[in-house]
Amino acid sequence: MMQDAPSLSNSHRIAHLVSLRNLGGVERYFSRFFDCYAKEQDSHVLLQTDGVHPYLDPYYSGLENRLHSIKGTSRFKRPDILGLRERYQKRLLMDLAPSALLVWNKISRHPLALPREIPIYHFERGSAWLADDDPSLRAYIRNLSGVLGISKAAHRILQIKWGLDPALPAMTLNNAIDLPQQASTHPEGRFRLGFAGRLKGLKAPMIALETLRALKPRYPAAELWIAGQGPLEPTLKLWTERWKLIDSVTFCGPVADMSRFYSQLDAFMCPSWREPFGNVVQEAVAHGLPTVVGNADGLPESILDARNGAILEPTRPRRVLAQYGEACIAGPREVYSPSRDDLVEAKVLDPEAIADILLRWAENPPLRRDIALRAREQVARDYTLANYVAELTAFFDRQLG
Repeated sequence: MMQDAPSLSNSHRIAHLVSLRNLGGVERYFSRFFDCYAKEQDSHVLLQTDGVHPYLDPYYSGLENRLHSIKGTSRFKRPDILGLRERYQKRLLMDLAPSALLVWNKISRHPLALPREIPIYHFERGSAWLADDDPSLRAYIRNLSGVLGISKAAHRILQIKWGLDPALPAMTLNNAIDLPQQASTHPEGRFRLGFAGRLKGLKAPMIALETLRALKPRYPAAELWIAGQGPLEPTLKLWTERWKLIDSVTFCGPVADMSRFYSQLDAFMCPSWREPFGNVVQEAVAHGLPTVVGNADGLPESILDARNGAILEPTRPRRVLAQYGEACIAGPREVYSPSRDDLVEAKVLDPEAIADILLRWAENPPLRRDIALRAREQVARDYTLANYVAELTAFFDRQLG
């Protein structure tokens, strides 16, 4: 995926438009990236919203002069009237003189008056799936000079749903991940399946429970650990009891040490029917866990290599989950299908098909160890943050000359 890092000494100055006030996935990942990136070149952050979340502050220690509010200086915020804020923003960009502007995961209604004289690039990490049609979105897409995407699916969503020109310069950049020190050892005599995520409709946690129910008669030692919380927790516990699985299911709640959680598992599954890129899947693979995902959106890419697990085609109507409650089908009705290369009605995984895969892994710990070794070698070789920074820098060097 990624090559050795080139010298960054002659890199172009890039202004990154991003919000850091909250503590979501984009904010966490950008901060980790910028901490590495800013050490190599003179790049700057344009804050869409005021302030930086306290958890993220350490990443910007010593880099405070690289952070710029687009609403005004710390002493005087320009009101969004009479063109005052827009004039301030134009002056800010004139002073910074970036070679390009990279917008992180905001596809419409930008708080920055987007400049015509500076090339604008978009980094798609999920916003295109959720956006409502809006004139500002269409205008933004038309004015882009290029696109980065967290997955190939991200590019196709922009092209199919929002009319992005496929000929526009583009690059796919899967997340970088540090190789964890802890990893599963795959001991004999147990088979512990894991699920991690918000317990809500589109994450489909009920499919994890259905899968355990399908697997237990064929492999009685199987168990399921669930990390996370959410509105479906009572439903999951109700059906755990009805299916007499109480002794085989562990509800871990919110987990502070996810590395420890992953390292105590033997396999992982992500039954979500929509994911721009499955972060938990990549994390599970990095911890040496054979992983099952559906062939939808960016999930096949998050497994990094098909040999690291199994990619199954979703075949069941999403409506089948309504038998457990309407909340179980809450979520988007349309997803990107890599096999059809088009937007399709969302379907969900078949627990029997998942159980077939899991049974082979459960009965063969040496196979799981081989998968783990290969996957962790791949992560350590191809998915480092240094390589990620080098790839992004090389992209802009090619585009900007």
